Amino acid sequence: MTSPQKKAEPYFQAVDLAFDALDRIFQSEGIWVKQHNLIYDVVNQHLEGLRQAFECWRSAVWFTDRFRIDLDDSGLPVYQHILQLQNDFNRRREMLDELPDREQIKNEMAELLLKYKQFPDSLQKTMGERLYFEAMDNQEIYKPFTPPVTVKHSYNPRSKRPFYVVHWASYDGSANLPVVYVAVIEDSSDEAPKPQKKRTGPWGETGGDEWLGQGLPNRTLSDAFRFFAQENSQYSLTLTSIATSMDRDFPTLHPKQLRRFVLGPLYVGGVTRHNEKVQGLLDSVRNDDDNWVLTWTLQELFSKEEVSSKKGIWGSAVPKEIYHINTDDIDCARNGVSAQEKHALIPHVAYQKAYAQGRVDEIFDGYQCYIASGSQIIRHV
Repeated sequence: MTSPQKKAEPYFQAVDLAFDALDRIFQSEGIWVKQHNLIYDVVNQHLEGLRQAFECWRSAVWFTDRFRIDLDDSGLPVYQHILQLQNDFNRRREMLDELPDREQIKNEMAELLLKYKQFPDSLQKTMGERLYFEAMDNQEIYKPFTPPVTVKHSYNPRSKRPFYVVHWASYDGSANLPVVYVAVIEDSSDEAPKPQKKRTGPWGETGGDEWLGQGLPNRTLSDAFRFFAQENSQYSLTLTSIATSMDRDFPTLHPKQLRRFVLGPLYVGGVTRHNEKVQGLLDSVRNDDDNWVLTWTLQELFSKEEVSSKKGIWGSAVPKEIYHINTDDIDCARNGVSAQEKHALIPHVAYQKAYAQGRVDEIFDGYQCYIASGSQIIRHV
């Protein structure tokens, strides 16, 4: 293993361990999962693509000059690699046709080693390139922006409006963080389609919503809503700002709830350097399997009431959402949300060291901690 790969391996090892532990949290029956089962189902769909992206990058370090991580903030790959991945995904079939297959590369490497006593540096890079494009072939790769998808279309008997549960995702180019949004939106327009119930008969289930898994069911607004989501997915925007802009730009769409899942930062001992307290702890843990911490944040904004506001002197009344901001919580007030939860996932050895030093409260103040111990997840209260 050459120097760049040797240096990168602890990072990818930490990513693998963190994602494995995160999977166990998602699959568990803990309180947090029960409260947020829908958003976890949605988030999991997007993280599968991100995890596959890491598999590609792991092969890419064998043939690229440099793999850049945001060492000072997110601890995750820089936005440039997300864009490059999308570009390479589009040309993967062409590249796989051009590159020698695995068996041929292996035979040439063995011949160079055994017959000519030379180390196969160039062939090693060719194999890495082959594995890189194979890893993204026939797989769903994480994209810079994943457009809105409707996962539920139903009817609110109180407001007498259909509503949609829609999600979309982006990789924030400034913060270098994956962000997933889930919104509950009522539709009062004349073009709002009514939800269709599935019917069970002798030929199986029939009916149902044909647009589930696609964009907004209201096709007259679908393209504009997609553009809005893409232009307003930055992590720097508060949920209040996004929901208020949506409410203003789409008079017949009424965002009743907006949630945001932010994965990161990721801390890896000896690699990242963006938090002195956490890095000081991790740098004191010798084993690479135990010197990482993964954090994530879940924010929620909900409407507390809908009021009518008149546009102009002769204008008709337009419904407007009034959102609840939890001013009793400093973080909620600062971020313009109704509720916020911060979570941290940490290996048992690192947590034990922090506990022995009496620094758990200092390092993880305000975080719900999940402790990865082998195949088990311990939820620290």
